[in-house]
Amino acid sequence: MFSESDQAMSEVHMKKKIFVIDDERDIQDILRINLTTEGYDVLTFGSAEETRKALAKGRPDLFILDIMLGTTDGYDFCRELKTSKETRSIPIIFLSAKSEEIDKVLGLELGADDYLTKPFGLKELKSRVKVVLRRSCAPEPDDSSRIAYLGIELFPENYRVTVNGKDASLTKTEFLMLALFLKSPGKIFTRDNIIDSIKGDNVYVIDRTIDVHIMNLRKKLGEYKDIIKTFSGVGYGLKE
Repeated sequence: MFSESDQAMSEVHMKKKIFVIDDERDIQDILRINLTTEGYDVLTFGSAEETRKALAKGRPDLFILDIMLGTTDGYDFCRELKTSKETRSIPIIFLSAKSEEIDKVLGLELGADDYLTKPFGLKELKSRVKVVLRRSCAPEPDDSSRIAYLGIELFPENYRVTVNGKDASLTKTEFLMLALFLKSPGKIFTRDNIIDSIKGDNVYVIDRTIDVHIMNLRKKLGEYKDIIKTFSGVGYGLKE
């Protein structure tokens, strides 16, 4: 007999839809079967083109995306998803045979939330999916008022950021990092501080993950990129 907590968890999972994009039929089948048994609604696609058609009918709660998709590179499709207002807030887990650190860093730099290499363990896959979905369901910021600093404006109610009046396409992680800095100018945050503050415990990260997000955030801030200061050997913070 299921406990109340098991039933509650199952109900949460049933609400979550996952799009698996991989051109290997075997991988599609493995992911669909194993994630479906976990209570998720799983749809599989062999290409970015098929996925775009499905997105016209509805959006998922998570993308699991292969890098080598044939006609469309997975990196390019990730960039497309993260620059679209309709999909940029949806988390992405890269699933790839490319195991070099540079490949993982590039995926994270493009806005992916996690990176899993093939071959992969099913228990680890399920754990990563659970963590990323839990992270994406974190409570909305308590302070719904606008945050302004120089030419930067943050709107916590919809994770929108403008730089000199123009929309900046920040990922949710980048937004939360910037909000953290802006709320505490002059405070130095270690990498662990940042992870705990914006993502909570039990979050998978590789070396340099925070550094990559900072680098990406600075690029998107344009002329204000230098407001985020690096404190060598310690961490990051906002210039006072």
